[in-house]
Amino acid sequence: MTTFTCLIRLATAVLIVAATTGSHAQPTTTGTAPAATEADAMALPPGAPTNAEPQRAAPPRKAPPGEVLPTAAGGLGGATSATAKLPLQEEALAEIRRSQLGQPEFRGAWVTRFDWIARTRDAGFSAEETKRRIVLILDSARDLNLNAVVWQVRADCTTLYPSQLEPWSQQVGGKDPGFDPVKMAIEEAHKRGLEFHAYINPIPCTEERTSSPASRDHIWYKHCTPEASPNWLVHRDGKPDAFNEYLWLNPNLPEVQAYLRRVIVDFVTRYDVDGLHYDRIRFPSHRVSDDPWSKARFETANPGKLEYNRWQADNITRMLSDLYAQVQEVKPRVKTTAAVWGIYDNTRLPQGRDRATGYSWTSSGLQNYMQDSVTWANRGCMDALIPMIYWNMGDLKPDYDELLEQFTTLVTSGRHVYGGQRVFDGPEMLRQAVATRLLGGLGTCPFTLMRISRPEMAEYYKNHIYPDRVPVPPMPWKEKPVTGTLIVVVKDRSGKPVVDAQVTVGGHDYVALSSADGLCAILGVKPGRHTVTIRKGDSKPVTGSANITPGKVTRLEGKTL
Repeated sequence: MTTFTCLIRLATAVLIVAATTGSHAQPTTTGTAPAATEADAMALPPGAPTNAEPQRAAPPRKAPPGEVLPTAAGGLGGATSATAKLPLQEEALAEIRRSQLGQPEFRGAWVTRFDWIARTRDAGFSAEETKRRIVLILDSARDLNLNAVVWQVRADCTTLYPSQLEPWSQQVGGKDPGFDPVKMAIEEAHKRGLEFHAYINPIPCTEERTSSPASRDHIWYKHCTPEASPNWLVHRDGKPDAFNEYLWLNPNLPEVQAYLRRVIVDFVTRYDVDGLHYDRIRFPSHRVSDDPWSKARFETANPGKLEYNRWQADNITRMLSDLYAQVQEVKPRVKTTAAVWGIYDNTRLPQGRDRATGYSWTSSGLQNYMQDSVTWANRGCMDALIPMIYWNMGDLKPDYDELLEQFTTLVTSGRHVYGGQRVFDGPEMLRQAVATRLLGGLGTCPFTLMRISRPEMAEYYKNHIYPDRVPVPPMPWKEKPVTGTLIVVVKDRSGKPVVDAQVTVGGHDYVALSSADGLCAILGVKPGRHTVTIRKGDSKPVTGSANITPGKVTRLEGKTL
């Protein structure tokens, strides 16, 4: 029995679960997307006068065997100037793909917790079956000529690895399974020459949204009950509310930011991972969070004078900047990536409600979910974006290539963009791989590895899409850095952390805000000695100096106000 046959027999039930409950579900803006599980969170993007409520579209037509669908507008091979002349026939696409081979590219695939954790309806979690599944999945990744796996290790504020900070997930029975499954998966991936990118959902609080979390050690009991002040949950209409399958933490709160950084830095310190990969790194809707603590902080900690939802987006960007600096400090080689909304900003795409030509009926990551992913890449707190563009390149919009082009055009920092894909038939996956490279994308990441491991799709990948083995693309800013990073920890005279002190460094226009632990960071600082200034309200500014070295993190600890 082949590895692929074994894997498919093992995972048939898992595929069904992952198809309906996977954490990457996108809004159904076209019939090619997964089922809409966040329809309640989709609404008119603020400030976009031509936009209306995002809607569903009819499913696309089915392409003839060996062909791909032309675009609805003009019957072309793609929706961009770089892809419009792509052929519609499989063999012609395969010929173009052959010319792209032999070059470094990211060949990853997502592996969700539903894929690698073995559970049965009657017996629950099985440690031995989970071990076997880990090996089979990683065998299939190697057989497919992947060079990376994006492997889920945390879905909410419980873990799939031993932690002193959070309890074990109910996915593994809510207790120590008798082995460290993440450590095993990392070791097995490295044996096969695969990079291991630890896939983490930072912001979801709990999947147990209809009842209290099973473990009394869960942070919900300390920070998310009605008596908690501040309450750490996202609010809608003045009270905590659930979205999709989760209760969500509120990243407007410095306490939440500091907590999440502590959890993630603890993980990266203890595990030999090649990358950290964030999913659900956003708000669940633009209709949140109207809690009193966020509204009060908006008035006092908004140095850019942003409107409310842009301020909320900025809070996530600031948290990621501080987190990136701390990860650099611990393990500078670790790469940071994120699965981001497949439509970054629909107001900067072709307008109109005609679904053959415009995007005014779709959702946006920036407007609907306060996820400013392009700024993350340009500020330097993200090494690569993996936009979840779960649509094909033909028929009605959204078009995979048009959306990918928005990311590759707007990311001007040199940071990477990889195409996150839904799995269609072989010819469409081939066309998307070809288009990705034509548009400046440096690889692809299908959702999920289990879906491209099905025997017929696996053979197609090995024959047409990944027939050779190549390394991941280099990241010059990590290998030969020209700037450094500054971390400042601000405390008062009694040694307690100061929250929302404004920190600036000479020659840099960014104004950092200290978090609940007093920490903040400034990325991309030019080498040399710089003056650092700390302000808080009407208090007298405090100054110091920092010597910045390329590729290094300089820490100023305990600056007092």
